[in-house]
Amino acid sequence: MHYRALVEELDECHRNRRASEQLSRSRYGEAAEAKTEAKKIRRDLVTITKRQKAKEEASKAGYWSGGAAVAVALFYEVCKAVDNWPFGRQFEPVWTHEAMVSALTFLTTALFAWAYKSMHPESKQ
Repeated sequence: MHYRALVEELDECHRNRRASEQLSRSRYGEAAEAKTEAKKIRRDLVTITKRQKAKEEASKAGYWSGGAAVAVALFYEVCKAVDNWPFGRQFEPVWTHEAMVSALTFLTTALFAWAYKSMHPESKQ
């Protein structure tokens, strides 16, 4: 009687071992897939230096400043073409003053930068 219980216990141990090995094999396949995927990602990952990042940011800033200057220039050309200035013709000397042009260009650049940052939250690093 005791012998049969031991044999049944041994059979149960063998079944558990087989189930454990099968589970281990299936998990090994998942782990191998994950490892392969990680290798692909590491291979495709591009690492840039702080100097390269600063160069990219400076380039973007140049683009925004250029875009702002073009927008301000277009604004002035439209005002000249229609011979009408904001708040009336009597304000033409104010609008055409050097300081006003610079201030308008600065504000337009800031507006463009704000719009870019709000559309690209990942660039706020």
